[in-house]
This record gives sequence, structure tokens and C-alpha cells, in this order.
Amino acid sequence: MEKKKLWSNRWWATLLISIIGTAIGVGLTFAVNNWMDKRHKQQTQRLMAIMVIHDIDESINTLKTLKENMETEYNAMMYVREHIDQLDSVPNDTLSLALSFLVDDGEEFRFDNSKEKIFHSSPDTWQNLGCMKFIDNVQSCYYNRQTFQDMYNHWQRPVSMEVYEAMNNGNSNLSLEEVLDQYYAKMRKLLKEKLEDEHVKFYINCTPKKLGSIAGLIKYWIQVNNENKFLMSITDEELENYVNSFNTNGISVKEKNLIGTWNSSSTDEVNQFEFRKDHTYSYVSVVTSPANLNFSQGKLKKIYKEAGTWKLEKDSLIINPGSIDFEVDASKMTVQPENQEMLDRWVQNYEKECLATYQKGNKDLYWRVWGARLDASRNKLEMKKGGNTSYFKREKGGVKR
Repeated sequence: MEKKKLWSNRWWATLLISIIGTAIGVGLTFAVNNWMDKRHKQQTQRLMAIMVIHDIDESINTLKTLKENMETEYNAMMYVREHIDQLDSVPNDTLSLALSFLVDDGEEFRFDNSKEKIFHSSPDTWQNLGCMKFIDNVQSCYYNRQTFQDMYNHWQRPVSMEVYEAMNNGNSNLSLEEVLDQYYAKMRKLLKEKLEDEHVKFYINCTPKKLGSIAGLIKYWIQVNNENKFLMSITDEELENYVNSFNTNGISVKEKNLIGTWNSSSTDEVNQFEFRKDHTYSYVSVVTSPANLNFSQGKLKKIYKEAGTWKLEKDSLIINPGSIDFEVDASKMTVQPENQEMLDRWVQNYEKECLATYQKGNKDLYWRVWGARLDASRNKLEMKKGGNTSYFKREKGGVKR
């Protein structure tokens, strides 16, 4: 009897322990799931906030660039207007900038609104972000951005592209020097004519107000985005890591993986790097593009050649161009026999001008730094510099691991 009672007590004790254990397990599961959900919500919140804050920062940079370009052209125009009776003494590049200020190229100004679409399309935006002031700031910036974009595109420039292109029509029997002289003479005449136009005067006189509006918007966006960073506790380091995350695809480049020939090509352009074991390299770029001269039409092939040394520092590929060459192949140009000599002279002058420009740029830059990464196969190379990204493919097979 005692044994039976003892067994019964043990059975109840085991059952009770089992029930308690199950309850604890269920409670822990719910606690862990709640913690994970909360953690995921916080991560989503911060990623969304960082993405939007960075997007507004990029819009600020876009406006700054727009303002700088407008100021450059406007200052050139003001210089031309002040020297309207001495235009022969005004440098040609200043004349070109002044006319660019007036010419409508037909292209509309656009911000990149892809991040804005993500922000508005996410069903969890309001719940995840949690801070109504932040959401209100973002909505305000995006509304201002769209309003400015529409307003800027209504600031139509007063000289049509057709009028500008008409200056390129000239006598096909002239030499290159005479063609350029004729072109800039037409430009001076057009500027004199347009500066008497009341519509043009109004457009010029409104520019300081436009620049002031852009400056005010830049100031406002900077102020609001600084508040956004404070409201969401987003640090500069987090923003930097977010930007760097775009550059961390692939794997690091090692010297043994870089050595070889790499090609990149499109319809009208071919680029090739060759990196050697002795840390020398060569680079060739061949670009074929239409050319419509007054005395010849067809396609020009422009060949740029560069050689120098290279080295790797972490994820940076650093190249030092030692020599540069440039040549033009005009064999695909159609020209009348009597104008062949004129085309040959034009090609020679064009080669000299371009080579001088490239050599000056090489001297100014000296070392060039590229961000470099490889894909998993080690046969595709990504090279980034500034906002430009290029992709190259290894010419032959795989590499030794």
C-alpha cells in the first residue's frame, strides 16, 4: 500500500514538473520570439531611417552641384554683358559658358526618387519608424523636392537648341581655323542679339532670385536632416557604413589574382587593362563615335593609350600613369577628295589638343586611386572611382586559388 502511494506521489510530481517545464518552455519561446520581433523591428527602423537620411543628403549634394553650375554660367553671362562692346576680347570659353546659360537643351532636371518610393510603399513605415516628427520631416523634404523639380523645369531657357545648332552650319570649303573663327563670330553675334531681347533680360535678371531659392532650400534641408539624425540617433559612422555597404560586394583583390589582362566593352567602346608581375601596367581605350564636320561625316575611332606602374593597398588599386598617347583613326570618315587634306589637318590638330589635355590631367592627378573588388570566380573585376563604376572580365580562364 505504501509502495503504491509512493509511486502515485512520484507520478504526480513528475507530471507537475513536466507541466511546469512545458509552461516555462512556452514562456521562453514567446519571450525569445518577442525579443527577436522587437530586434527585427529596431533594425528595420534604423535601416529605413539611414536610407532616407542618406537620400536627403544626396539630394542636398545634387542641389549644391546645380547651384555651382548655374553660378558659373551666370557669372560668365554677366561678364559678357558688361563687355558687350568688346566681345572680341572675351575668351572663347567664357562665350561658350554664357551661351550655355541661355540655351535650352530640352533635358528635364530629375532627382533620383527610388528611395522615396520605397519609403512610401513600405506598409510598415509608420509603425516601424515610430517617430512622427521624423516622418513629418521626411514628407516635407520630399514634397519640397518635387515642388522644386517642377519649378526648375518651368524655368525654360530663352534660346532654343535649333538656334544654337544653326551656328554649326558653315562653308565646307573653309579650313579648320576658319571654321572655328566663323563659329565664334556667330556666337558673338547671337549673344549681342539675344542680350537686347526683353525675354532674355528678364531671364538673366531673375537668376539671382533663383540662386537664392536654391541656397535657401539647401540650408533648410541641411537643418531638417541634422534634426532627423538627432531624432533617430543616427551617427555619422552609421551613415558612412551604409555608404560603404554599396562597395563591399565581392572579395578583396590580391596581387596574384590581379595579374593578367582584363577587358570591358560595349557597342562603341573597348577598354583593356594589362597588369604585370613587375607592377607595370598598360591601358588602352578605343571609342568609336559619329562625327559630323562641315567638310566630312562618318565615324571617328579615338584610341587612348596609357602605361605606368600599379600597387594594391587594402581594397584600393593605385595606378601611376607614366606615359600617355592619343591617336585618331579617320578611315571611316566620308570626305570629298578636295577636302582630304583639310580632314588630315583637322585630325592632326585634334590629336594634339586631346593629347595635351590628357597629359595635363595626368600631371594634375598623378596617382589615381580606384576601389577594386573581385567576384567569387576571381575572373570579374569591379573598379570604382568617384561615382563611376566599371566592370572588367579576365581575358583567359580562371586563376589559381
